[in-house]
Amino acid sequence: MNQLAEKQKALLEGSFCEEEYVKKQKEFLELYYKLRKREENRWYSKLTLEERRKLHPKILALYKAKNKLGGFRCEVIKDERGDVAGLNRPIIFALTHVGKFDIEVTSEAVREHYYLLSGDFEHIQGKLDSPFLGMNGVFYFNENVKEDRKDVSKKMIHHLKQGGNLMYFIEGTWNITPNLPMLPVYWGIIDIAREGNAIIVPVGVEQYDKVFKVNVGKAFDVYQYGEGLEEKTKAITDLRDTLATLKWEIWETEQTTRNAVADDYWEKYVKARFQEWPYFNEEYIKRLIYKPKNVFSEEEVFAPIYELREPEKVEYVIQVKRNRVVAIRQKEKRKL
Repeated sequence: MNQLAEKQKALLEGSFCEEEYVKKQKEFLELYYKLRKREENRWYSKLTLEERRKLHPKILALYKAKNKLGGFRCEVIKDERGDVAGLNRPIIFALTHVGKFDIEVTSEAVREHYYLLSGDFEHIQGKLDSPFLGMNGVFYFNENVKEDRKDVSKKMIHHLKQGGNLMYFIEGTWNITPNLPMLPVYWGIIDIAREGNAIIVPVGVEQYDKVFKVNVGKAFDVYQYGEGLEEKTKAITDLRDTLATLKWEIWETEQTTRNAVADDYWEKYVKARFQEWPYFNEEYIKRLIYKPKNVFSEEEVFAPIYELREPEKVEYVIQVKRNRVVAIRQKEKRKL
């Protein structure tokens, strides 16, 4: 049993008063940092970058063997990264996130050595995979702790300046939406790449049962953009669009007819992902999704209508600006 993950699950699913919640949250964080400190003091966490690079082929071979034993297969649709090694700059592999096993399986397509950026220490610690991640290199951080996010950014920039690569799941969580190729994303990766003099290699990933389809795009250079807010917004939007296109290209390889798709296909797909990683649920995933200002999900837009109890007494006013819903308010209908 994963003690830390169990505590987090109880915290997320429990019903507590504010005082009790604060107490349990403090207990969770104390255990979290105690176990993380222990992990970061293990011998393999102290290996140098050069030592990790030498170990990487062996770890990659172990991943391949593990994938084969588990019945997983990596299918590369195309690889357009080109000679990024010849640019003499560190690489950030920016991947889309589809489930538990995409680190090991997509490593076959990435091939190069990397440090993993992971906000999942509470779920990984104590697992058989944990030492291998530690030997290859991993930066753990707690997404809910501001100082931790700042600290890991400094670690990543330092690592890139030393010539190391990163594997960065840009969405921050699994994408289990039925209609979005890419979740909204932060522009943190743009700042990290610029300060670390890194080139970004976008990698689109999709999972079909035990087949992972990987689509590696052309190198994305943040230096083609300025440093201001507007330019960074354009850069992250273009990177997100690039990854969405890579996903679309994967989808096009799975051409089928509508009649061939079961009505409950998506429900079964989502259920299968959560069976792989029982400490996740839809509510947990939703909490981790970046929510840009003035952008509303379908659920948020229609929630008032779904919750409507007396339609003869209430009406809704939807405010639209630049073709986007920016506000929804409820008001009483006027009496005739």
